[in-house]
Amino acid sequence: MHPNTSIIKKSLAVSAIVVLFIVSCGGSINPVMWKSQAERRLHPQILIQPEKVAQFYEDTFRSTDDPYTMFETIVSEIFYTNDFFNYASLDHLPTAEEVLLTRQDDCDGQAVLLCSVLRYAGYDAYTVVGPSHAWVEVRSEEILLINYRGGDGFVKFNESSVEWDSTPLILLILEELLFLTVVFSLLFYAYERGFFTYVQEVLGYFKYVLLFFSGYILIGVLVLFAKSTLWVLWLNVFLISILLVIKGFNYVNNYWRERRDKSKRNQKKI
Repeated sequence: MHPNTSIIKKSLAVSAIVVLFIVSCGGSINPVMWKSQAERRLHPQILIQPEKVAQFYEDTFRSTDDPYTMFETIVSEIFYTNDFFNYASLDHLPTAEEVLLTRQDDCDGQAVLLCSVLRYAGYDAYTVVGPSHAWVEVRSEEILLINYRGGDGFVKFNESSVEWDSTPLILLILEELLFLTVVFSLLFYAYERGFFTYVQEVLGYFKYVLLFFSGYILIGVLVLFAKSTLWVLWLNVFLISILLVIKGFNYVNNYWRERRDKSKRNQKKI
């Protein structure tokens, strides 16, 4: 078998595992979330919770029932944060209640909350999730697309309805699989060719430079601290005391080690 063929097969297998991990549970590094995230992907309607946003609606939207204005208010209330920093996940699907509790999420969290609010207000609204974005669709005399940025969604849902479009989802999975296969192929090829060993050797020389600058910065900080206080003498006493303690510890440690070694040698002679 040609070496490159082996690398591609290995990369494809690893990529398939990674894609399955992302699709099934959003790539969360927290095992506690795996089960709930898998359920939410299979049954996304559980994310929409009109009854959980009742108080939020009464407190926030009494003066308006315009969907676009509601979205602008939610954007101002819910801080946009990437799932990686918020949930340690590549693609976390939150419920409306979770979004209200954390007050921060990305586009799918904002869409889930907006859809829940609109459903509570009586709108025929749906959250739409696509390959890289989520938005809200409102069906009235004309279809309103709120926070829509183009593209097709692979699932459209509210608390009582789910509509799937498998084509965008399959294309997304294939794109991720191809991308990761190329990435892992490059990594495996570089590893087998010894590229990382070479890089490690080159970077090894920089550790002495970093050590020098770290020591220089530490000394500079100590000098600045010494200049900024009248207790220079006591600072010196403190530093010398630390050195003496370290020296004493080494002396005691060496003493007991020598006695232990001497005792072992005597036992062997006996």
